[in-house]
Amino acid sequence: MTSKNLPAPAAVGPVLAAITCPMGSVRVTVDATATIARAEVRTDDTTGPTADAVAQSRISQDGNRLTIVVPDVRGAGGGMTQTVITSGGGTRVTQVFGNVTGSVTGMTIINGQIITGGGNTVASSGIEVLITLPAGSGVQMNSRNADLTVTGLLAALDLDTHNGSLRAGIVGRAKVRGHNGDNDIEAIQDWADIETHNGNTYIGTYCGGAARLITHNGNLELSATPSASGRIEARAHNGNVRLRGVSNRPELDVVTKTRNGRISKH
Repeated sequence: MTSKNLPAPAAVGPVLAAITCPMGSVRVTVDATATIARAEVRTDDTTGPTADAVAQSRISQDGNRLTIVVPDVRGAGGGMTQTVITSGGGTRVTQVFGNVTGSVTGMTIINGQIITGGGNTVASSGIEVLITLPAGSGVQMNSRNADLTVTGLLAALDLDTHNGSLRAGIVGRAKVRGHNGDNDIEAIQDWADIETHNGNTYIGTYCGGAARLITHNGNLELSATPSASGRIEARAHNGNVRLRGVSNRPELDVVTKTRNGRISKH
């Protein structure tokens, strides 16, 4: 296993975690009992490009700003690289992480996983970024192919990703810009501005004052509580729009539109 941890913290209390992680998975836990931030970048690999990327990662804290920078995996070309060496040592396959299905010398690879086959294999376990934040903290993340999971009450989220999904609990303010990936948020307290090209957006409970949900290919769902107010805008090109808790609510300015899909407002 290769890992890098946050040095001795420079500040106590809420922080802004600024994360750059091109690929892998990022897991953030907001712990109400924590007084300092903790961060680790890890992989189960002991050698190879993924282990090198973890070793070259930078983790630092300057006041209330926690910075985590994970470099690209060498040779990944925009995705995780997996190398398979057959038993004779004569066949080498380099695979870019993604939806790949095929066989080589009796070995079957489906979605990047070796399903059957013999011989020696060398496969990357991927990169994990594990972060624990005190209450009141926020996250700013830039990524290409990394998924983000947030547990606990996050004060603010600013996510810019290309191919990555978001799963979060309670978020105060959320700004998301994505191309391919779903956004699943249990609750929004203040406002949401979420725009994606190919992806669904689901907000379980919304009690904020402004919501803007935009997608080209995907579905949009939001459930407004009695304390929600202001404008709720939900627009899709190819997808369904479903809003709950908005009927007979003159205090809400509800704007919905879809070109190829259904609109449901209750």
